[in-house]
Amino acid sequence: MSYESVETRVDRLEAVLGQFLTQLALSEKRAEERNRLAEERNRAAEERSRLAEERMARFEREMREFKDEMREFKEQMVKDRKELNKKWGELANKMGTIVEDILAPNLRRLAVEHFGFPVVEHFMIRCQRRRPGDLSVEKEFDTIVAGPGAVILGEAKSSPTLEHAIEFAGKGGEFFDYFPEYKGRRLILVFGSWAIPEAVVRQLTGLGIYAMQMGDETMELVNAAELEGRG
Repeated sequence: MSYESVETRVDRLEAVLGQFLTQLALSEKRAEERNRLAEERNRAAEERSRLAEERMARFEREMREFKDEMREFKEQMVKDRKELNKKWGELANKMGTIVEDILAPNLRRLAVEHFGFPVVEHFMIRCQRRRPGDLSVEKEFDTIVAGPGAVILGEAKSSPTLEHAIEFAGKGGEFFDYFPEYKGRRLILVFGSWAIPEAVVRQLTGLGIYAMQMGDETMELVNAAELEGRG
């Protein structure tokens, strides 16, 4: 039986050990490379996340700035509209065209939007009418808007007073005497002005008359809730 020499066995072990160490070194190198690539991917992912967060923060900041600008724009628009409406009202009062410029067009609008007229049959401004049976008596009616079941009588004053409210109530009481063709229809009285003192509004409400004045954007019936809540 032959035996390898000790020297031969040692050489073989050294060769095996050398291969093992070489493989170990290669494995470590590959592991280090994988770790390096993983770290680079993590850094890249963190950078993308950071950039995404910056873009989102910038977007949110720009949206806030945009909303602030839009709010300021809307506030300025409201301010400009109020100022324009005020000048328009002052001009209408000064030129004596409050009936044509303010009362009449808004009464026609409210006839449909608020009072539910399906159609406006007649629309008259500054209508002169003699009293049937006594043609010596003549009255002027600022605005008349007639619908199938109701008719609106409107009156405008540039500087409303309690006396104006009472006089208008009296005119309303005589309306069908001058316009017998509308008898049987509901009569709606609307007193309008650019601005109506609170005392006059209360007086009109007590008389069952709608008070119409300028709101934020257009003419409004300021006592509609009180009148229509009565019954």
